[in-house]
Amino acid sequence: MPLSKRKDTYFIAAGEHSGDLLGAELALALRERMPKVMPFGIVGEAMTRARVEAVAHTSALSVMGISEVLKKLAGLRMLEARLLAWVDQLQPRFAVLIDNPGFNMRLGEQLHLRGVPVYQYVAPKVWAWGEGRVEQLRTNFDMVLGILPFEEEFFKARGVNYSYVGSPLKDRIDKVIIKRASIGLPGHRPVIACLPGSRVSEIALNLPTLVGVQKLVAQALPESLFVVPVSPNIDMETIAQVLRSTSGHILTPRPLGTVFDLKVDAWEAAGLHFVRGMSLEIMAIADVAVVASGTATLECALIGTPLVVVYTTTELTYQIAKRVVKVPYASLVNLMAGTPLVREFLQEFSYLDVANEVLSLLQDHARNQAMRLRFEEMREQLKGMAAATAAELIVAAHPALKGAASVPVSGAGGA
Repeated sequence: MPLSKRKDTYFIAAGEHSGDLLGAELALALRERMPKVMPFGIVGEAMTRARVEAVAHTSALSVMGISEVLKKLAGLRMLEARLLAWVDQLQPRFAVLIDNPGFNMRLGEQLHLRGVPVYQYVAPKVWAWGEGRVEQLRTNFDMVLGILPFEEEFFKARGVNYSYVGSPLKDRIDKVIIKRASIGLPGHRPVIACLPGSRVSEIALNLPTLVGVQKLVAQALPESLFVVPVSPNIDMETIAQVLRSTSGHILTPRPLGTVFDLKVDAWEAAGLHFVRGMSLEIMAIADVAVVASGTATLECALIGTPLVVVYTTTELTYQIAKRVVKVPYASLVNLMAGTPLVREFLQEFSYLDVANEVLSLLQDHARNQAMRLRFEEMREQLKGMAAATAAELIVAAHPALKGAASVPVSGAGGA
């Protein structure tokens, strides 16, 4: 049945790759509980596979930093108008907005004004900066479905209808059981996983750091192997352009088995070995990881791999952040630990300092093991079943939408 003919729908929107994964898991959990209700919205590859009808793609929202948002402001306003036109036509029973508060706060207000119940999945980090958004959450959002346990006290003290549903990362990581030999990585070589980010702007700013750090570490440990899992939403030509423009290196396809026996496409440049996807698997088999601040830092810690946090943004964004951010750490790992458990190198740092930290974690066995033990303790603090818990809360608010018979889904709409 065409989307425009469906009686019962809900709107769901993700802003980038990690949100797309969350949206897919939630959409599947909701389909189990309300199979007759059709989801539509802003999707990526994972949500498409979960049979969410596309009216826009996450790439339209994949922007980071003040300057980049300002450049794309007109396009974001047009996207908002197009989405609201779909909402006006389909009149969804509810809306789920995932992470991405810069866009979702405005969109949530417009949905609320139309009488659509709104759920924010992943709370905005207003405990770090932008506390003015608390009033928007209280007024325009029916519930905030949070994934970090330390947030609950902050939001409830401010009158926000907040529920900690669990950590989707814990659910995902519990499924990652992999040994280095199973994907062909040589057991005798130190492996450093490199996660520059999942947005084009993040890669452009953080990939040069990885090139510089690899060169220095290789001087001390020539056998070290730097592996970069590339987010599925990033085209390899983007990686090639960044490498050419920042360091003059050429990205070269590597025959499978040349470096390691992975059943995926592989590329090499500047001593970095790139593979498509497999970020959790690469983290799991790495000795150490170098990670751009964000969700990946917590993923890495929950997997149990010692890490170094690096992050570079535009100078304008950095200067604004220095003035408004209220928390002492940039990474979710340190925020959860409440202490500088991992080293953070932000904006102004030397590649040599980062390289020395990588070498320390590789060569100081006691320090490496101590960090792994702290990560295990953090993992025990989190509960799983996030998507199922979030779905149950939504269904409890809309009991009339429960149904027993599944309805076939038509092909995706135009993105």
